[in-house]
Amino acid sequence: MRWCIYERHSIPCVERESAGLCRDQTGNSFSAIAKECGISAIRTVQLYSRMKLRQIRLYSRHISIAPRYESTAKIGREYLAAYDFYQGLPYACAYLEKTYRDILEAYRAGEPGMPRPFLDALPPLRQGLTQEEVSRVVEMRETEKAPYAAIAKELSITPEMARYTYDLFYHRQILAHVQTLQKDAKGTEEREAIWLRYFGGNLSPKRRYDRMLAERDGTQPQSQK
Repeated sequence: MRWCIYERHSIPCVERESAGLCRDQTGNSFSAIAKECGISAIRTVQLYSRMKLRQIRLYSRHISIAPRYESTAKIGREYLAAYDFYQGLPYACAYLEKTYRDILEAYRAGEPGMPRPFLDALPPLRQGLTQEEVSRVVEMRETEKAPYAAIAKELSITPEMARYTYDLFYHRQILAHVQTLQKDAKGTEEREAIWLRYFGGNLSPKRRYDRMLAERDGTQPQSQK
């Protein structure tokens, strides 16, 4: 395989390739792939992500040397725009495969890329969400208790982008509050303490936001998200 990058790892190369192909071609869970390859699920996720990054780099280089196309840097910027909108390496890879189909099919020389249904379902690339769409993500999640897949379907985005948008909405609320408090802080130590009070620990942005409101209003946080 042209873009296998795991020759220096301990598991056989065919199993490392299998881990990536099983994920792309069958949609198997990382746990199932890990069991098949005899490695941990966490390790499987790491290897898969590294494989997709390597694949994307090779794609970018090959596209850039094709006739009528520009530099690797330009293709790299296009990839970054795709990643920012889709919030996932498989989607960004699929975007390149769909946009530069003829070039990359010839490059793979019969080796499989992303599945055709995955490519067909890829939302059109655009520059982020409007404020109205962000509000709709929050409304569907908070009021309608909609799963991210349902939000993604309505707004023509990926579930990962729906989750990212929801989390970012609350992260920005907390950040604005923290920055306001830090303006009145007496020195670096106090500013750092304020930051740690609101951003320390492993909590979701929504949970942090609820704790912030509880602290401000003197109540108990209701959200357990």
